[in-house]
Amino acid sequence: MVNLLLSLVVQKEFNSDIVQSIVDRVKPDRLCMFVAQESELPVFEQFGECVLRRDLVHAAYSEEQLDLEHSYPLEDDVIRYMNRYALDIIFQQRRFEGYPGFPIEDTVDVHYTVYRHNLFFLYNLLRRKQITHVYLAEIPHEGYDYMLYYLCLYLNIPVQLTHSCFIPPRRFPLKDFEQDSPELKSEYAKLLEEYRDADIADIPLEGKTRNQFERWSSQEPEQMKPAQMRKDPFTWRLRQRFGETNIIRVWRGVLGEDYVKYGVSPKFITAAVRKIPLLCKAIPMAWKRYLFEKPVKRESIRLRNYYQTLTTMPVADEKYIYFPLQYQPEATSNPMGGGMYADQVIPLQILSKSLPEDVKIYVKIHPEQLSLLRTEGYYREIASIPKVRMIPVAYSTYELIKNALAVSCLTGTALWECHFFGAPAIAFGYSVKNMAPFTFPVRTVEDCMRAVEEIMKKPRREIAREVKIYAKALHNISFDIADLAEVLPDLIEKFVNETQTG
Repeated sequence: MVNLLLSLVVQKEFNSDIVQSIVDRVKPDRLCMFVAQESELPVFEQFGECVLRRDLVHAAYSEEQLDLEHSYPLEDDVIRYMNRYALDIIFQQRRFEGYPGFPIEDTVDVHYTVYRHNLFFLYNLLRRKQITHVYLAEIPHEGYDYMLYYLCLYLNIPVQLTHSCFIPPRRFPLKDFEQDSPELKSEYAKLLEEYRDADIADIPLEGKTRNQFERWSSQEPEQMKPAQMRKDPFTWRLRQRFGETNIIRVWRGVLGEDYVKYGVSPKFITAAVRKIPLLCKAIPMAWKRYLFEKPVKRESIRLRNYYQTLTTMPVADEKYIYFPLQYQPEATSNPMGGGMYADQVIPLQILSKSLPEDVKIYVKIHPEQLSLLRTEGYYREIASIPKVRMIPVAYSTYELIKNALAVSCLTGTALWECHFFGAPAIAFGYSVKNMAPFTFPVRTVEDCMRAVEEIMKKPRREIAREVKIYAKALHNISFDIADLAEVLPDLIEKFVNETQTG
């Protein structure tokens, strides 16, 4: 018997053609899906039972979905098991506070109710539908999906994940995000042996991975920066969270394909006139987004200005560990930071306790950070940690990396970028960066002290060859998002066949 649950299906990416291919190959007895867009429910309902993401976010279910007469009550064993993840889940739910699509109220009572209702619904969904296999398209980080992940572990239901790779636009398969990938470990060891005597120029990389590696290797900030960081990352993040609020840009978006196709011509004008109803429909939506965005933007700017009052410039010849704060809320900190380590005060306190008296910690806010999960008190608490210096937001992260003894954070990109300057990384969280050369995964003061002691012996190393081999290993075990339709059915078929019990 194979009863398969897929999350999260959406026509833009994990679409109906892929679902059809999975059905043809796996031939599940039952198929359940979490669907991203309400308008796409009819598309996916032809394959099986669907639950809308909006309803999962709010834990709002129909009587038919709940089916209380045949339900399994929550009992002590499952409640105790899930209690250890409750705080992580509630903080993940907070990402939807002020969310323009379907916001959650920012009260403890509302978050607890969502948590309890989802625990009941998902526990019953897995048991009543007798789900045997679950696929999650990303590391779970929205509350309901993280709850689903651990309920599967509790009920011994196999889970297959894929996750975004730090080599864009690639993803890689994994089963447990808190464990080093055995596939990556094996591939890296194999390539180290294969290229043991090779010059770095003779280690081949392919396509976009080769291009990206050349940008990193340039050590030029404008080349190394991710695309969204090259202009105004703060504005980019606002647009990503709230959508487009500028009517002119909305209009350009509506007519963009026609302009590329026709240029300024009579055909373009005809197409523009025909699309006036689309613009009229888009204007109220842009206004609604603006009403959500305005208070967040205002508060984010206020908190950023307050942060600036706590900052000082780097001190010449001072020894320091660079600790860039990660953008939150995001999967890279919760859950990948590992429990309460998502609160970056905790790793900073551990790092501070582990350093010699003459070594400081340079902390810098993420340039995309908005006001959610941030307060003046939070920044004051960080600034009060012994050895911490707060660095102005505009100061170059690459200058800080160049002169640091090491770079430390949870899972951030800086843990990888630093290797192109020969600098070590101290990683508090769980990510594929942890197995990279000259990286020290830590969770305790003792771990951190050992790492610092090793780093102080030789703060810089020539690791370009190893870094390139590691990038090649990661490329080999991952896939381009453009190949999702080909890769995903294979991956899920293999997953089901390997774990099928009857």
